[in-house]
Amino acid sequence: MKVFLWGLLIVALCYTAYSGMIAAWSWIAVNNAVDEIITKDGIEAVAEKEIKRRIMAATNEAGVPLTENDLIVTLKDRKVKVEAIWTIPVIVVKGESVLAVPLSVRRASSGAAKR
Repeated sequence: MKVFLWGLLIVALCYTAYSGMIAAWSWIAVNNAVDEIITKDGIEAVAEKEIKRRIMAATNEAGVPLTENDLIVTLKDRKVKVEAIWTIPVIVVKGESVLAVPLSVRRASSGAAKR
C-alpha cells in the first residue's frame, strides 16, 4: 500500500511539473510573438485588426492557438497596447476543462515617445 501511495505521489508531482512547463512555454511563446510584432517600426500606422491577425498567426505558428476573444489590441495616441489573456487546461474531463492555468501578456509600443 505504501509503494502504491508513493507511486501515486510521484506521478502527481511529474504531471504537475509537466503542466507547469507547458504553461511556461506557452507564456514565453506568446510573449515573444507579441514583443516581436509590437517592437517593429511603424506599427502605429497599422490597423488594430491587422495587428491582431499578425499576433494570432505568430502564436498559432508557435503552437499556442489564440482566438479573437483572447486578444485586445488598442491604438491610442500613436501607441499600440496589446493584452492577451488565455488559459492552459490542466485537467480535462469529458472534453471540458476542470482545472486551467490562466496566463496573460500585456505590452505597449513606445511609439508615443518617438514624437
